[in-house]
Amino acid sequence: MAAKNKSRIEDRTIFALDIGTRSIIGIVGIVEDERLKVIALEREEHTRRAMIDGQIEDIEQVARLASAVKKRLESKLGFPLTKVCIAAAGRALLTQKGTYELEFPETVRITPEIISRLESGAISQAEEAFSAEEESCFERPFFLVGYSVLTYSLDNYNFSTILDHKGRHLKADIIATFLPSQVVESLYAAMNKIDLEVVSLTLEPIAAINASIPRDLRLLNLAMVDIGAGTSDIAVCRDGGITGYTMAILAGDELTEA
Repeated sequence: MAAKNKSRIEDRTIFALDIGTRSIIGIVGIVEDERLKVIALEREEHTRRAMIDGQIEDIEQVARLASAVKKRLESKLGFPLTKVCIAAAGRALLTQKGTYELEFPETVRITPEIISRLESGAISQAEEAFSAEEESCFERPFFLVGYSVLTYSLDNYNFSTILDHKGRHLKADIIATFLPSQVVESLYAAMNKIDLEVVSLTLEPIAAINASIPRDLRLLNLAMVDIGAGTSDIAVCRDGGITGYTMAILAGDELTEA
């Protein structure tokens, strides 16, 4: 019975790594009632500068610290960790808005599959617009690392969520975020070195605002500023959605040095 319970816990756990400029923090938790119940946490500080302005400079050093955090968590939990969720930061963050519409011949109930089609179409439109604007400006490609839905529209009425509603004409406005390929590649390289499969990649401002400003409070005009060591992550919300985010490479390190 104990072995079965352990197996069930192992299947339900979420492992997240915060790869920061000053330290690496690992959290393992289980989702209960739409909240993450933390069951183990470990932290390790960098002994030398391996991250600059939110970007990995020394992949080997980051992998070594992440491995130490992972091993201590595994020792606490009693089972191996093979999949990880991470958030990305970087010196160059660019955003692009996208819009997509769907129309049905008759009224339909809005399912998760329909919403996925709607959001995917908006993301594709944002990627096409971004590529057209930025292709000639940068030598290396940019990767899509996250997006937020600004508004849904159902039969010309705005909704915060359209799941299970009925209608014919659907529209989604999203804001997508792009980072240089080397930022994303270095994160994946560090995780591959310690045999971790990245199953979720998001942007640090998105992760921070989701943790700090509940959905109900996003009806207010609010700004979230997370001042770390290497970057200051900024996200703003209005009318129930996240309307924009960015990063500044002026943060705690510069304050300390000043």
